[in-house]
Amino acid sequence: MLNIPKIHTSLEFISPISWLEIFATWKAGEAHQKSWQKHWQERGFASWDEWRQAYAAPLKPETLNWFLYKIKDPLKELPNFYGTPTKAWIEKAYGGEQTKKFSEIINFPIIKDNFKVLDIKENFPRKTMFTGLIHDNNIVLVEGMHRGAALADWDSQKSLNSEITIALAEWNDKIPAIGGDYKK
Repeated sequence: MLNIPKIHTSLEFISPISWLEIFATWKAGEAHQKSWQKHWQERGFASWDEWRQAYAAPLKPETLNWFLYKIKDPLKELPNFYGTPTKAWIEKAYGGEQTKKFSEIINFPIIKDNFKVLDIKENFPRKTMFTGLIHDNNIVLVEGMHRGAALADWDSQKSLNSEITIALAEWNDKIPAIGGDYKK
């Protein structure tokens, strides 16, 4: 188990989880999506696996100790999570900073007008898992930015009937930019 930041009161420990299980969950959730297929092909990758392995490589995720938690109150938690530290989000949403809290960026057009975020808000998955790091007493997503933004901006009058979990590992160094733009 990890030392969960005190602000996150609705996370409930489930079990340890391996990086291979996390990666398989990513694949099941997005490898079939045409928008992601276009994304990795435009960047010169031969497959979804090759692209996502390059995406996560700066974290050396296979060396981390991962733990799975249930998010019992995602509408309370997600605004306090930090977004993914990818080059695109750093440039377009964080003003050059490595990451920002969802509550700080939720009203930006890149979130409010994002077709993926809007679609997810209309069709949120019945079961989903985020991936994140505990860093400087915060939770920083490393996967799940669009779903995270959808939850952080969720209409509280609309019901949410989903099983939501997060795989977390502790990170003590400076968080690197992840994602890589193009295959080298």
